[in-house]
Amino acid sequence: MRIAFILDDFYPSSGGVARSVETQLESLVALGHDVTLIAPDRHLQKPRGCRTIECPTLYIEGTSAHLSVLHFSQKRAALIDRCATFDVIHTQTDRGAMILGARLAKLQSIPHVHTFHANIAGTHQTVKSAVFGTLSYQWVINPVLTAASGRRPPRSTLPGREKETGGLAARMDWASFADLAGKVDAHTVPSPFMLELINEAAGRELNGFVVPTGYNERMKTTIDQAERTRTDDRVRFLSVGRLAKEKRLDVLIKAFITADRPDAELVIVGDGDQRNALRELAAGHPRIDFRGHLGSLEAIASELRNADVMALSSYRFDSQGLVITEAVAAGLPVMYCDDRLTVGLSPESSYLTGPDITSMAAGFRTLCDPVVRGRLAAATPALLPSLSADRMAEKYVSVYRSVIEGDNVG
Repeated sequence: MRIAFILDDFYPSSGGVARSVETQLESLVALGHDVTLIAPDRHLQKPRGCRTIECPTLYIEGTSAHLSVLHFSQKRAALIDRCATFDVIHTQTDRGAMILGARLAKLQSIPHVHTFHANIAGTHQTVKSAVFGTLSYQWVINPVLTAASGRRPPRSTLPGREKETGGLAARMDWASFADLAGKVDAHTVPSPFMLELINEAAGRELNGFVVPTGYNERMKTTIDQAERTRTDDRVRFLSVGRLAKEKRLDVLIKAFITADRPDAELVIVGDGDQRNALRELAAGHPRIDFRGHLGSLEAIASELRNADVMALSSYRFDSQGLVITEAVAAGLPVMYCDDRLTVGLSPESSYLTGPDITSMAAGFRTLCDPVVRGRLAAATPALLPSLSADRMAEKYVSVYRSVIEGDNVG
């Protein structure tokens, strides 16, 4: 198949969405498909094995990558139409990329598939400015997508408060996602809870599929080749990700300090706007180590190989948690506090705590027990087959074929 991936975020290192797209792209190319990446012309590292179309983007340098918006005009879609022909459009972000994809799909009379990667509904508890994202869906993206796609599905409603406890803005976000999902031929999400909330807001079952992001094969190979060089007997808890408010690393640090285990250490990998505040919070603690941003697979694989437990503190924010799949690839048990997350997790391989400091501190203490850790780690290999990149790619191919062969293309 000739597949077009369209992405607003910078490729490949701007965050979890770009990393997911990288894994998708590499896996589909390995299966023999003809993939074209349409991505911002800034900070671009062109992937091997596929065609890349560079697209201008509206972006203020130095701001977050999620503020990048591809040019989505009819003229831009026509320019791409003249130089490439596709069988299916797959948009990966809900901004300019989705609108450009709708216009291109309409020009070529082909299906439009969209993946909802991010859970903006989970940002409101920690990032008050996220309400502007909510309003942009309501006032800008949805109306423009309606015009671009020519589709006017029934308006969605807010999901019930018992389904989404994050407040009015969070419930509005799910309603927006349901509206967007009604204007494409099919949509995918990485976790079951997202599909349930979109259908709840839509008031009906839309053409949606759960397709978790698999672990990157190059990362798995690099992890397998990495050596465990530690000789101490401390229990190393590892956190990997952006140092952002919505990741709640302040809670993780406070819980670790509260646990007060001299036989444990916490290693934090990543960078972000909360770096200084988190360092200040952990100041003087001898067993909390900030490693900063690690740019190579080898460096990240080494951290995974030398850790004992992957620790996540985000709550009601992550849509899947790519670090969970990487932990599974490394054979690490996972300590987490968000009961909606299920991909790469099981009662046999992971440890669920409450989201508060006291509960997470108890989790740190429990996982210092080598018997508990050993039991959880022994169960992680059973999860690997369901998280392979090949299986993910095959699921996407199945989605593409279902819309290409169906009669629901508008």
